[in-house]
Amino acid sequence: MLYLLDTNHCIYLLNGLGKPRDNRSQEEKNVLQAVRSVNRSDFLCMAEATLGELYYGAALSQRKSHNIEKIEILTEMITPLRFKKEVWQLFGETKADLRKKGKQISDFDLLIACTAKIHDCVIVTNDSDFDVLPNKFPLINWAGKEI
Repeated sequence: MLYLLDTNHCIYLLNGLGKPRDNRSQEEKNVLQAVRSVNRSDFLCMAEATLGELYYGAALSQRKSHNIEKIEILTEMITPLRFKKEVWQLFGETKADLRKKGKQISDFDLLIACTAKIHDCVIVTNDSDFDVLPNKFPLINWAGKEI
C-alpha cells in the first residue's frame, strides 16, 4: 500500500521525533506509532505541495535553519512525489467539478489529493478540508482525530 502523508502528519512526525516521549502530543505519538507499524512492503511519501507548505512554515518560524534541517532529514525518509501532467489534469477537472457543486478546497490540499490519486496512494490526514472530495480519494487518519 502507498501512503501519502498530508502536511499535518509530516508536522506531527517532525515535531514528535524531536521530543522526549513524555512531551509528545497524543497526535504525535499516534502518527509515530503508525509509521513504525507500516509494513516493509508499504511505501510512505508526500506531495511536492506538502514540501512547499513545510518550507513555508520553516520560513515563518523563529528556528528557520533548524526546521529546514529537519525537513531535509524528513525528505530522506519520506519521498516527495513530483507533480506530473496527470496530476494537473485531475486537479483542473476536480476543481471545476467542485466549483460547479458550490464546494471549495485549497489549491494545495487539492494538489495533495490529486497527487495521491494519480499515484494510487491513500491520503493520510486529519484535515477535514478533504471532506469535500468525492469518495474516489481514499483517506485515513493516523493522528486519531475524526475527519
